[in-house]
Amino acid sequence: MRRFALIAAIVGIGVLLGLLIIEPTRIDGNSLDGLIDGQAISFEGTVDEVRELRSGSLIVIDDVRVYCECRNVRAGQRVRVQGVVEEFDGNLRLRALILNVIE
Repeated sequence: MRRFALIAAIVGIGVLLGLLIIEPTRIDGNSLDGLIDGQAISFEGTVDEVRELRSGSLIVIDDVRVYCECRNVRAGQRVRVQGVVEEFDGNLRLRALILNVIE
């Protein structure tokens, strides 16, 4: 039983390291159509709307919904986002892992 747990842990760490090495897919469109849940992507855009939530913010960037655990983003700013596509309430959105404001 312990061997199985050790093997599973090593495989899991290997998968996580593999995800860090893989370059995220770059999107230029205004939609997450054609992407799959769990896919890493990056893009740039202008913030259209910011909705403050309890644990973060829901940001609309060029019609793409982005969830971010941040409070430093305002409407009208240009940002660069790297994150993972996730399904929430039947719709795709992006969970931001890195969000940089472009000056």
